[in-house]
Parts: sequence; C-alpha cells; structure tokens
Amino acid sequence: MWVCLNVCLTSMPSFFRRVKFVWDYFIRDRQQPTLCSVPQDFDYPEPDDTLMAFVVDMFTAHGASAVRSGSWVVIDGGKLFARACHFDLRQHPNSFVLQTDFVCLTSSGQHIMESFAGIGTDLKSALTDACKSFQDSSFHVLLVTLLEHPCEHVDRDTWRIACTERALIFGWLRTRGQMPLDLWPPVFKALQLQFEAFDLPRGLHWVRYYYAHIPGDSPTIEVLVDNLPCESLMEGVSSFPWPASDAFYSARLFFTVQDAS
Repeated sequence: MWVCLNVCLTSMPSFFRRVKFVWDYFIRDRQQPTLCSVPQDFDYPEPDDTLMAFVVDMFTAHGASAVRSGSWVVIDGGKLFARACHFDLRQHPNSFVLQTDFVCLTSSGQHIMESFAGIGTDLKSALTDACKSFQDSSFHVLLVTLLEHPCEHVDRDTWRIACTERALIFGWLRTRGQMPLDLWPPVFKALQLQFEAFDLPRGLHWVRYYYAHIPGDSPTIEVLVDNLPCESLMEGVSSFPWPASDAFYSARLFFTVQDAS
C-alpha cells in the first residue's frame, strides 16, 4: 500500500510532524490522508519528468489534488491515475518532432490513452507543443467526465445514438495548418449524423476523430473508439464536406459518451 502524503511532511523532524498533524486534523478539522494503491506499470514506457510535472500542474490548476508517486500521478486521492511519456524523437534541420502518450487510468480500470505529436525548435518547445494539444483537446474533457470538476472549456450535448439518449462532452477542436474554421460546422454535422447511427454499447466511451488534408495525396483518417481503430466509422469520414484547400491542414476532435441521466 502506498500512502498519498505531502512529501514535505516526511522530511520534518518527528516533533514537528506531530505538531503539524494536530494542527491539520484537529484544529483545522481536515480529513485523514487518503490511502491508495498505486497501479503497476502495465508495460508502459518510463514516464518523462517534464510531462509528469505538466500533468500535476494541469490538474492542480483546475482544482484537483495531484501528487506524483513513482510512475503515476495520483489524482483526487486515487479517483484517477495519470502518466505521460515521449518517444520517437526526430531531429530535422529546423525542428524537433516527437510523439507523446498521455494515459489516464480510471478507478474502474479503464485505460484512456491520448497520443500527440509535438513540434518545436528544440526538445522543450516540442514537449510544450504536445502538452498544449493535450490540454486543448483532451484534458478538460477527462477532468469533467472522470472527476466531475467544473470547467468552462468543454461543450456538452445530448445525442440519440442507436435510439438511446446519450450525454456527450466535447473538447476544443485542435487544428494545424490552414483549416478554415468557418467551414467546420457542416463537417461537425456530418460527424454527428454518422455517430448517431453507430451501435455503441451503454457505459462510458471515449472517441477521437482525426483528419489530415494532404494536397495531392489521400487524406489521413483515424477514428478511435476506446483507444481502438474503428474501421466502420473511418470509411465514412472521407465523405464529410471537408474544405478544399491547396495547403495542408488537420483537425482533431475528442469527446466522451456516457449514459444520459
């Protein structure tokens, strides 16, 4: 068993620790610290310290408690665990490109993985770019869905999916290149019509749509449902009314689906 305690507490002399305990738990009427078991590594790559510090800062900045314990960040006393790593670092003449994985492990054992490219002039800026992508498109959705923290950076809607009312939480649309944002609404409407016809079991699900327009070549399309590619959805994405353009652009949308209350 691991004890989720403030690290500073363990470094205090015994007398001062007792004084702090009395102050915190009797005078200030705070609850006892939560005991939680930190998960095993599940063969995930070693976490990156810079990314892990970002994860801690993001959750604490949004009102959650977050402390690193080994390879995981323990959030809200064990309601959620998170970790992050980077790999496949490629250095080009004027840029660094890398891949990042942000993993959230729910209290019911679901592994939610979101992968992002990071692009920058050096390693630090490439990591910052990946963190911003995670923050904008996925983090706020997970914060609200999994921890029920309030957040103004998500959109909520109710769709009738396979004849059943479902509650959806959307992150911001994350784009690169020259995506004409005023032409996004008809694309989103086509996405909605497609997904409402999808046979989705009850319970929590997480979905990512990704489309990259590549001039002179076929688009790159990826649709993941619960981390896994969904061929039936990907087949229809190319027929969405994507804007014609002579320049590259990409669009990424992440959302969760839950049973409507």
